[in-house]
Amino acid sequence: MVAIIIGILSGTFSIIGFAYSYKLNVANIFINVRKVNAIYGDSIKVVIGLTNESSNGIEITDLKLFQNGKQIKDNGYDYQKENDTYAKKYSMSNYLFNTSSLAAPKGSEEYEINSNSDNFNGTRLLSKVGITTYYSYWINKDQVPDTLKITANKRLRLFSKTKRYSIF
Repeated sequence: MVAIIIGILSGTFSIIGFAYSYKLNVANIFINVRKVNAIYGDSIKVVIGLTNESSNGIEITDLKLFQNGKQIKDNGYDYQKENDTYAKKYSMSNYLFNTSSLAAPKGSEEYEINSNSDNFNGTRLLSKVGITTYYSYWINKDQVPDTLKITANKRLRLFSKTKRYSIF
């Protein structure tokens, strides 16, 4: 009788231990998404921050943006090109006093000048807990994504290595 009770208890504890270790091996990624409007042109920059909250490293194998189920790609926005186009369009060099600096749009120009797209290309390792890796995409204003899909080498959900996040 004692052997049966011990057998049942050990079986119960082994099942609990298996379930605990299975749940513990699910990776956890914290996402932070923001958008920055372009000063010139009709683009916005979507900046995605991924932070590993798991105890082990996670290898990100794919990252995609979607709007209503359709994948969104980078539009190749170039600050310098758009700035030159704007300057030519609104040039006031024919006037006695050049007031073009007063008519120039204000905004996050410093941030935008040094900011090319940093798209996800290939596999990336999120190694340490609390370290954030950033990706960015210039997209058209009418293509604001509603979903971010991440694929990793470890499970992000109970049975899946892919997870979708609702954004914006």
